[in-house]
Amino acid sequence: MVAPWMETGRSVPRAGRGKDRAVCAPVIGFHRRAAIILLLSFSCVRADSQLDLKSALARLGGREAVKARVDYQIARTEGAAEKQAGEEGRATVAVEDGSAGMRIFWSKAVIQAVNDEHVAQDRDPDKRAPIQRAMDELSATRLNGYLNAAPELLRKLEGAQLLEETAGAWEGQPARILTFKLTPHLNERSRKYVKEIEITARLWIGADGVPMAAENRTRLRGRALLVISFESSETEEFRFREAGDRLVVLQHVREASGSGGGENSHEKTTANLTLADS
Repeated sequence: MVAPWMETGRSVPRAGRGKDRAVCAPVIGFHRRAAIILLLSFSCVRADSQLDLKSALARLGGREAVKARVDYQIARTEGAAEKQAGEEGRATVAVEDGSAGMRIFWSKAVIQAVNDEHVAQDRDPDKRAPIQRAMDELSATRLNGYLNAAPELLRKLEGAQLLEETAGAWEGQPARILTFKLTPHLNERSRKYVKEIEITARLWIGADGVPMAAENRTRLRGRALLVISFESSETEEFRFREAGDRLVVLQHVREASGSGGGENSHEKTTANLTLADS
């Protein structure tokens, strides 16, 4: 049966109309209670997803030993539009992490290639050294983050604001997609130059809360020396794997571009990690 005020040409009754008010009150009360229940249910789902994620990261502390090989590539162009200079390089490193600490092994071939770059730069200071750059970027700090990603993710989630949660999939597996807004902590020097910064992150997590993938997007604007404006954007993509009590980064792709002072730059790096048991 259609309520009288829903018929064509009839207006919704105002509160205080005797019998209409008596009929309307229970209906409004029902919808209000239903809305509150739905709101609470939605809030619980959001809270549970974050709790599942943080609980999973907390148990993946990285105490078991692990061995891996990391293949790293870097490609960069920079300079004024009419005179762009580019470089490409790659390096491979073996790494072990366990109770005794972390050990990093560079092959003789990589070390010799870096020495050759140094000789070439002695003859021509404008020569690039992309293999040296790739080797420098595969620092102990970065490698530790690849072999034990959970603690860093937990740190980034501190103070993060959950913006959205949706159901989806990652490589054919059901997933919950959590979108966060991150608030960066800038030092005093950076605060002088950075005028606007926005960072968002998306995580694909499984039913157990373990991350399967992540994506970070950063946009930044600023000004240096009062007259030079600059801006940059960066995207990072991660693929994860649970290995024993560790969350390991199987792939990390970073792409960044920036402009300022009449020059532009673009850089892309790709790291692929292969576990020793793979």
